[in-house]
Amino acid sequence: MRQKLFVAAFACILMMATLQWQGANLKRNSSPRGIVELEMATQPRQVAFLMEVWDKSVVKMNIWIDFLFIVSYVAFLALACEAVSTKWENQNFKIIGLTLARVAVVAGVLDIGENLLMLQTIAGNFTVVSLQMTHYFATIKFTLAAIVLIYLMISIPVSLRNN
Repeated sequence: MRQKLFVAAFACILMMATLQWQGANLKRNSSPRGIVELEMATQPRQVAFLMEVWDKSVVKMNIWIDFLFIVSYVAFLALACEAVSTKWENQNFKIIGLTLARVAVVAGVLDIGENLLMLQTIAGNFTVVSLQMTHYFATIKFTLAAIVLIYLMISIPVSLRNN
């Protein structure tokens, strides 16, 4: 389990760095959050503005690379939750950890849906409803990932103490 966790962590860090490097041109004064600006866009005028200031090929490649990042972060978060859940003496925290490992998978599925919608958006095939769906998928994904990360931050000291 430990070796799988380290491989997943390394892959996650590598993919995060790759996304930041490849998508650096998407971060500007007008779009300081980079691709997140597209994830959160709910109106056609926001998308039109982003498509005017961004190179569409960079956006498309960033989204395709993100599919690899999804695999790596889901694997890392799920494995980490499972690993630290075994260190808890309290049964409820063990169950929470195992549940949150599955929540990480749900976040990944939402991220895949979000990416597929964004690929359609940059191809010009979108509606206000599809933009709102992208926004909600991203918002829920970020919220679920944050909950998982909070559990891990609380659990790591317990894991180190009980190791």
